[in-house]
Amino acid sequence: MLLRISLLVCFALVPSASIAEQAPELSVSQWLQAPDGFTGRSKDLRGKVVVLDFWATWCEPCVRAIPHMNQLAEDFRDKGVLFLAVTDDDEDRLKPFLAERPVNAIIGIDPERKNWSTFSVPSIPHTLLIGKDGHIIGATIPESITPDVLRDTLEDKSPVLPPHEGIPSDLEWDDHIQWEDGARPTAYAIIKPIKTSTNGAWPRPGHFTADGIPLVMLVQNAYETDLFHMDWQMPKDDQTYRVAFRVPEGREQQLFPYMRDTLAQFFGVEARWTEQQRDVFLLRRIEGRSALPESHAEKELAQMLRGKITLRREPISKLCDMLANSFHAIVVDETGLTGQYDFEIPYQPGQPEVTADALKNIGLEAVKAQRNVRILVVTKAQTAQPLKAPN
Repeated sequence: MLLRISLLVCFALVPSASIAEQAPELSVSQWLQAPDGFTGRSKDLRGKVVVLDFWATWCEPCVRAIPHMNQLAEDFRDKGVLFLAVTDDDEDRLKPFLAERPVNAIIGIDPERKNWSTFSVPSIPHTLLIGKDGHIIGATIPESITPDVLRDTLEDKSPVLPPHEGIPSDLEWDDHIQWEDGARPTAYAIIKPIKTSTNGAWPRPGHFTADGIPLVMLVQNAYETDLFHMDWQMPKDDQTYRVAFRVPEGREQQLFPYMRDTLAQFFGVEARWTEQQRDVFLLRRIEGRSALPESHAEKELAQMLRGKITLRREPISKLCDMLANSFHAIVVDETGLTGQYDFEIPYQPGQPEVTADALKNIGLEAVKAQRNVRILVVTKAQTAQPLKAPN
């Protein structure tokens, strides 16, 4: 059930924005909800306080911030504050989203993410506060833009905004280690606390790296499962970690057992598989619909990125793993399909019907039910187990 590329989708690694410099010109392919004649150029912005928010419909933290930003826009209507929201979504995705969740801002569409580079956006959501003179006052998250911050800015004061906390994550961080003797170890386990502004994990044959992830995600990867197949009973812990595991070439199958043994020793993790009855979705074929065509892709691919599930040459079980993140529940395969297939399916945080409708278009349906499923129960061990290195 492991997602082979389990990167969180709300980040892009670039240097952080420079504060107190003149804001660059925006470049978008289209403006939505804009007044007649609006171009987004500096001539349209000068003399106004600008709240420039980088976001996307598929980014869950971005969606959570919409009510806060909408309230600010309402409170400062006609008071000299302009709210701009730039996204990489296309118009076909934006329009149904906005019909359900209005965004009280002028929306710029930037499908190629040109402005991400121009404005040095490290991750989304990312919000820039720009003064009336066109200079960048600060870069932060949406929730840090408050009424007091906007009032101070309108009065030509310079409020201090909390920046994105932590450094950008690096999923190849252990490749940058300079070993004193010049020789890279053939096997290692490295775990260190760290705070990053983005996070993710990258499992590869014989090699696993992660950056900025909590223990629950580390256990999830070590046991090749997902959060929906876990009963997490460990004490609450907000610490996040930078992690790397490697095993010798030819012993790739020992990577995850090595990780599990290390977690048992380092964190006192005890995990066991049980069978429990759970609310699930059953993935089924719609009667009378044509069979799915077999894949002709040369390589396997599985990713959830920018609001789309993309699979190439993958079994239905992999699709079920991905769909769990959209439906926020376990998805059980009852299609009877045994081949390898290609999929392009949209997902939308908080709107599972978007994914359900796309499934129906290809002859599949997700039906609510209850089933007995395997669940990983994770508890704190009474005594730590000895660390077992690969044989």
